[in-house]
Amino acid sequence: MRPVNKKILLRLIQQFVAVEAVGPSAVRGQPKNTVRRVHNYLGRMNLSRIPRTSRREFSTWLALHTRRLQRRLPKSRKPKPWGIARKTTNLFLRSCFYNTYLRREYGLAKVGRWLEVPLDRVVASELKRLAGRRELPPWKGLGKLQEADSERFQKYARTLAAACKLPATIFLDNYLWLRGRTRRSGGSRGE
Repeated sequence: MRPVNKKILLRLIQQFVAVEAVGPSAVRGQPKNTVRRVHNYLGRMNLSRIPRTSRREFSTWLALHTRRLQRRLPKSRKPKPWGIARKTTNLFLRSCFYNTYLRREYGLAKVGRWLEVPLDRVVASELKRLAGRRELPPWKGLGKLQEADSERFQKYARTLAAACKLPATIFLDNYLWLRGRTRRSGGSRGE
């Protein structure tokens, strides 16, 4: 094995984080090779280009990468799901934010307050339960999740995180997912 410099080490950590953050259960029901393509895309994403100056710039960057990843998903009989691309990108960004090396190297502490809650059936159900069933759109699954409905869930998640005095909305995921998982006695990051 040859010596590893800082650049190579960071790339290896990022690739590891991509694989660790997005397991097969996160893309359950999707075509073969979906998880591999997600890992390849996220593992190579240029984290140094994440905007750190405003929520609007960050949101534009996130939308761009969601669409790029969506285009790279395997073809199937159905349209490539935006929801899968967004969820897996959010899972990855959350794990990068939690990783000491990536957080420090790429200044991710500055974007933590803008990170979204990775939506799935469990988190969406918990948000709907807390908001009141009629406040948020029906959950039709990640395969049918559209940007407008996602934004409604995210807006409520931001409000809830602020009411709970969390430093960033992303921390709400820890509570909602674990609570929903316990409530259902299930246990995966599925649809």
